[in-house]
Amino acid sequence: MGKVLVIDDDLDFGELTRRRLERMGFVAKLHGGSRGAMDPLLRDHFDLVILDVNMPGLAGPDVIKMIRTLRNGEVKVMFYSSSDSHELRRISEQHGADGYLTKGATPQEFEHRVRDLVRVATSQSKAR
Repeated sequence: MGKVLVIDDDLDFGELTRRRLERMGFVAKLHGGSRGAMDPLLRDHFDLVILDVNMPGLAGPDVIKMIRTLRNGEVKVMFYSSSDSHELRRISEQHGADGYLTKGATPQEFEHRVRDLVRVATSQSKAR
């Protein structure tokens, strides 16, 4: 079982995502927005952070920089946004995200992408 942190300023959507992850068998926590987003990462280990790109204050690209500084290589980061998939891919590649997915993805796409990233994170963690 992996641990996933969802960082999203849309609390309703973030809560839906958190519950979806729990139904998939993950331990999932929601942090509402970018303010204080590093606090859960300082207190606990997560295999994956699902990070909204467009948030007021610090946007996803700013938050991923902080995550990489704090937990470089220890946690996978997936950008999750309602942005166009081509734009989201460009942003993900530019800022070093481990993956990306639009919020309009099918439940099957969501599950597949999350399971793949958590599988990689947990196998890398065991190798350390």
